[in-house]
Amino acid sequence: MPSLLALHGAGRDETDLAEFAAAIAPDLSLLAPRGAYPEGQGFTFFRRRPDRSLDAPAILSVASDWLASRSDLPKAPALLIGYSSGAIFAEALIASAPGRFAGAILMRPKPLAAEFLFPPLMGLPVLILAGRHDPRRRSEDAPLLTRQLSAAGARVDGHMLDCGHGWAPEDQDVILSRAWRQRQRAG
Repeated sequence: MPSLLALHGAGRDETDLAEFAAAIAPDLSLLAPRGAYPEGQGFTFFRRRPDRSLDAPAILSVASDWLASRSDLPKAPALLIGYSSGAIFAEALIASAPGRFAGAILMRPKPLAAEFLFPPLMGLPVLILAGRHDPRRRSEDAPLLTRQLSAAGARVDGHMLDCGHGWAPEDQDVILSRAWRQRQRAG
């Protein structure tokens, strides 16, 4: 059965995206790991610098090691879902092993670095769902990430939602993700 790999945000845990995953991909087997590093009341997949900025080389190293250490990951390419820091970690996984993934839904993402270059992504479908009023992201983050992924050959579909860092009103995240998945399956 095809799989979905769901990566929670910082301070959350492996149960965080279960309802969302079931709503958009009930046909996929869910793999929802817990981040390895304690943060707040939950966990995260990587550590930030003391000033909360991203250390792209360190995150990429953690992503490569994480992929190498996980015997439970499916052999067939999985759909990635990442929320917030989980979206950032999803970017690092894609950059580390693009052939391992069938596509990605990146919610409230941030680029790994301003000048980051992804390896060739040869048509990898990616959905970016950003918040127009997100206090944790700069207004240029989603457009920059879209350009970086597109420059590597990904097929990016991006939306600026009328929300902050949390879930968009009226189930917009679910509706847009479900529609995107239907388009991907239709070919």
